[in-house]
Amino acid sequence: MLAVHGLEAAYGATQVLFGVSLEVGEGRIVGLLGRNGMGKTTLIRSLYNLTRRLGGSVRFEGEDLDPLPPFAIARRGIAVVPEGRQIFPGLSVEENLVATARPGEWRLGRVLDLFPRLAERRRNPGGSLSGGEQQMLAIGRALLTNPRLLVLDEATEGLAPAVRREIWQCIRALKATGIAILLVDPHLGRLLELTDTNVIIENGRSVWQGSSAELADRPELQRRYLAV
Repeated sequence: MLAVHGLEAAYGATQVLFGVSLEVGEGRIVGLLGRNGMGKTTLIRSLYNLTRRLGGSVRFEGEDLDPLPPFAIARRGIAVVPEGRQIFPGLSVEENLVATARPGEWRLGRVLDLFPRLAERRRNPGGSLSGGEQQMLAIGRALLTNPRLLVLDEATEGLAPAVRREIWQCIRALKATGIAILLVDPHLGRLLELTDTNVIIENGRSVWQGSSAELADRPELQRRYLAV
């Protein structure tokens, strides 16, 4: 579904990605791993043409995304839940959810069933929600665009343990629907319970790819590339 090959990208004159490659198959969950500052968010921004590409290719369902502006890429079926959530604080929960909604299987009622907390607060301003509730809101907003691929950048970072469990349960439920997911999260143990394959990025380069079972069985690899 998503094929990234030899991707190079830069901020201004500073190159950040050096030949990164990864693939996300239909209905699969792929973990994008690496310490902070290694290029994960830059890669996600590059999917949307929000950073300057120097080389390589990004293809989605066989189509080259390089010539397309970000809004056109979103319409192709890629939805991003960005680091920091970026909800509209002055709009109500319901207004946040429907602001970018597109026709499809995911409708408002289905999202509210997935996140009962949002149903309880649907008239509240988005800015009044807790951090965990804002993350639920950001995921729900992305789902209402009816994407083929959902990209979650730092899915549970900074959230309380109880809220993290709710987000993991949500991702597990989404996996059962068959949606493809590219997932970034620092909590490796829980992430490996959900991902099918994983890609590790180190200093802007993809340095390892393999199954979750392989990575779980290689603590030396975890220490080398993921330990703080």
